[in-house]
Amino acid sequence: MKYYDIIIVGGGAAGFFTAINSPLNKTKLLLEKQKDMGVKVLLSGGERANLTNIDIIPERDYFGQNKKALISMFKKFNQYDAISYFSNMGASIVEEDRGRMILESGDSKELLAILVKNALKNKTMLKTNSGVIEVKKVLDLFEIKTISGDIFHSEKLVITTGGKSFPQVGTTGDGYQIAKNFGHTILEPHRGLSGLVTITNLSEISGISTNLELKIFSKITKKEIYKEFGPLLFTHFGVSGPIIFNGAVAIGEYINSLNLDEFISSLDFSKIPENEKNDFIQRSFIKENIYVTLDFDLENTPKKLKSFFNLDLENTKINLSLQDYRSWREAKVTGGGVKIDELTNNLESKLVKNLYFAGEILDITGKTGGFNLQLSWTSGFIVGQNIYVGK
Repeated sequence: MKYYDIIIVGGGAAGFFTAINSPLNKTKLLLEKQKDMGVKVLLSGGERANLTNIDIIPERDYFGQNKKALISMFKKFNQYDAISYFSNMGASIVEEDRGRMILESGDSKELLAILVKNALKNKTMLKTNSGVIEVKKVLDLFEIKTISGDIFHSEKLVITTGGKSFPQVGTTGDGYQIAKNFGHTILEPHRGLSGLVTITNLSEISGISTNLELKIFSKITKKEIYKEFGPLLFTHFGVSGPIIFNGAVAIGEYINSLNLDEFISSLDFSKIPENEKNDFIQRSFIKENIYVTLDFDLENTPKKLKSFFNLDLENTKINLSLQDYRSWREAKVTGGGVKIDELTNNLESKLVKNLYFAGEILDITGKTGGFNLQLSWTSGFIVGQNIYVGK
């Protein structure tokens, strides 16, 4: 029997930080389904390692159903702690626009190298090509079977598999099924930090960006779902840019907050594959019930936009109806996830002893600009530091 005290499933940012912060005297195994560790880490900040954001206010900058739990987490390990921690591990960090904290080298390979080095230093075994196909608890131990045929046992199990966004790097929602099998509630995963497809064809102004105020509204409640001023990019498919990415998360969180039974009963699923039903529900809801208002700053708006939208001093706003998010392959993070109410303050399952969750799999999603890597550091630190406390 191959036994480890702690097995961590998912070799991304949260998985590494959990391993690094777990007790040195405990045996640790970090499993990754891909042939390389930390593939998504390499993509962070446009491959420039956007480590965190200096200007984080958790209740403002993160989306989730439980703000109280979120605030509590950041009291244990926040952006200043992360900057200090990585500096002590040899990273040189600089601040860029919008509070983004980037490695001075501008190379995410350096960040991954730091994570690998310190995980190994903390005596963590790293194993790739090890996608998990079955997890169960046998008496007091977890039994983990991998696609390569290995069977491992552990006292502690940490799930850090991420969400469903960027499936091309291996994040295909595997962890949700593990959580479900242990009785956990999954708030419906949705695409976050994604562009939004508009019904109006905007290809004529594709590539033009401007700062403006975005407001997102629900036709059902007639209320504002989200508001932010900042850069927006018009594209061949619709709208993109930082404020749209953040707004996409807000839309998904709003949908998850509603009882959609009546709406769902009105939909025709006859031609929809089973694994696409949830996306179909979200797409249908967005198309029927969500629209955005763009309020332009005329003085700084490009002439082509003024002409295209017929803007003038008395008409600075336009409404755009939406069709969908962009694809999962383009979404940078996943909203929804394991319901945090079912976890303790140390992110241990309240349902299954010694089962933990960290990172993007949680029902917490940050804005664009380093907020989601910070969530990985925060949650990984909490799990690693507390996994054997008082036990």
